[in-house]
Amino acid sequence: MIYEIPEGNSVLRIQFNRKLFEYNVQTNGGRSKTKTKGILSRYEKPVRSCVIFEKIYLEKVKKLCKEFKIKPNFYYVIKLE
Repeated sequence: MIYEIPEGNSVLRIQFNRKLFEYNVQTNGGRSKTKTKGILSRYEKPVRSCVIFEKIYLEKVKKLCKEFKIKPNFYYVIKLE
């Protein structure tokens, strides 16, 4: 998936990334750490705004993009062995 978030909208980008990916939350000056779960547990991010993930997550990711009004372009990648 290649997606585009409008420039200058960092709040939207952060909210979208937190729902899409896993991230760490630190409280009390770093004493307490928790990991929150996102939609994608396994993915590759070769460059900015490009994510490679398994097909089983496709519908959930489409729904999330629609919720945040982000325009994604989806491409199928075939693994050759």
